Amino acid sequence: MKYKMIAICAFALAFCHIEAKTRTILIAPAPAEAAASTSKAEGFDAEVLYSDDDATPAVIRALDEARKAGGDVKIIFKKGRHNFKGNFGRDIYCFISNNDEGLKRVIFPIVGQKNITIDGGGSEFVFHGLISPFLIQSSENVRLENFSVDTARPFHTEAEIVKVEKDHAIVKFSEKFPYRILDGILQFVDSNKYDNPKNAIVYQTWGYLVYDKEKRQPAYNTFDTWAKAGFIAENLSDGTVKIMGKFTGEPGQILVFTPFLRNHPGIVISDSKNVSLDNVEVRNCGGMAIIGQRSRDIFVKNCRVTPSEGAVVSATADATHFSNCEGKIVLENNFFECQLDDFTNIHGIYERIEKVISPRKILTKLVHYEQYGFGTFRAGDKVEIIGGKSMICKNENRVKSVERINKEYSVLELENDIPQSVKALDAVAVLRDWPEVVIRGNTARGNRARGMLINSRGKTLVENNHFMSAGTAILFEGDSCFWFEQGGTRDCTIRGNTFDNCLYANWGNAVISVRAGIREEKETSRYNKNILIENNTFKMFDDASLLNIYCVDSLTWRNNKVEKTNAYPPMKKRAGSKKFVVENCSNIKIEE
Repeated sequence: MKYKMIAICAFALAFCHIEAKTRTILIAPAPAEAAASTSKAEGFDAEVLYSDDDATPAVIRALDEARKAGGDVKIIFKKGRHNFKGNFGRDIYCFISNNDEGLKRVIFPIVGQKNITIDGGGSEFVFHGLISPFLIQSSENVRLENFSVDTARPFHTEAEIVKVEKDHAIVKFSEKFPYRILDGILQFVDSNKYDNPKNAIVYQTWGYLVYDKEKRQPAYNTFDTWAKAGFIAENLSDGTVKIMGKFTGEPGQILVFTPFLRNHPGIVISDSKNVSLDNVEVRNCGGMAIIGQRSRDIFVKNCRVTPSEGAVVSATADATHFSNCEGKIVLENNFFECQLDDFTNIHGIYERIEKVISPRKILTKLVHYEQYGFGTFRAGDKVEIIGGKSMICKNENRVKSVERINKEYSVLELENDIPQSVKALDAVAVLRDWPEVVIRGNTARGNRARGMLINSRGKTLVENNHFMSAGTAILFEGDSCFWFEQGGTRDCTIRGNTFDNCLYANWGNAVISVRAGIREEKETSRYNKNILIENNTFKMFDDASLLNIYCVDSLTWRNNKVEKTNAYPPMKKRAGSKKFVVENCSNIKIEE
């Protein structure tokens, strides 16, 4: 009997080993003489070939095969350039935090799948038109690796300045950024080769920003210029374009016309668990490069956000961004440059209380349009209710039920009575399993706005990074009056970083800044707590503040080094600024 049981166990182990084998699928262009087909290739369980210049059908077929197979599946691309077009993508309506909602034509719809790896094998993935590259939704154990994401026509537009006059600028566009002038109005299009102009895709813009061409970064002392109404323009005989308006910038610099919407972020991770990105490069996309929401355990390592050749801008919003995530967020050994917003932002979402219906029922609203449809609350969630102007917690409670009226409004039924002090214009957010955040060994440079916004209450480590931010390098925030982003750090260490001539433009008031939307009870409100800043190097070209903090409890600054540089001319408005600005704070220790 003993030997029989051993034999049975051995068979069971062998069976488990077989079941655990990773199934592999190869995606490759078919030889010119062969039609697209599915076959078994040597060393692979299946081979998916495509015979035209659109790999989308092959991707959809491979993902369907992976879903049917179950177990571990690895989809591998033959190294090369793979083009993706919109005809055969999947239409999915998406509400994506801090991006724009809408029906997305998704090329890699990884939805409801487990244990899947996409290995590009060093390939270039090039996406054509108004399409969304990756959606990882309601999935688990997903890995993306070894490929780049680029667009055939970038979502922004760049033009080199030839001349700037009082009421116009003369610029030159490269072939990378097609344009047309229709009825005297400048439009940015995907191509000028259409027989019918109505067929062109028009890329809308909200304004422009001046970039330094050589340094590939926002120009010294620049800021956003808004111009939603469009630009009156005319073609000149020498191939340049005259654009009417009051422009800043100098000959040789680049005007970057910034997109009006964030419709097509690069990689979206929603309601998923254990997602890893390794050696992935995003060169351009129509929104944030990597965005995670309501997900647990996200790892971004050895990745890059960097422009393609002939451009100074990469992603058209943040390099990375995380809303209402849990577990762990790890950003390690990445290189992020030239994106049109921050390196990262990690936060929660507040909904505004519109009405107290009864002691246990409140009507709530998602206020910022880029948060519509977020799906903030679920039955059983623990929540906090804060004063809308003080940011002080008035009540902790638990959600009994959620009635979603539409993408903006919900009715929350709570398990316990709320205090009478809770009123309209206060705010409510989930008290979740705050993510442990590790941000280590990254380089962030050449982007618009700030370095990172840290708003997680979990243990946060920012270590051995290199920041060269146009504005504030590290910002602690949170508010219930504009962005409605939940913050309030509780345990953050910032150490061993280099802050390399930050604040060379106009996004921020200090290299490290702690701000919050606190408008009342400032003397007692302490929204951010327990911050340690030590053993960092600050390279400074002028008298900008090193630290500006507001309504903080317990911050220690020690063993930090300041080095003077001549990287830029000193800004006159900062002459004689205080190195440390401390307002309405408690337990602050600064060792200069």
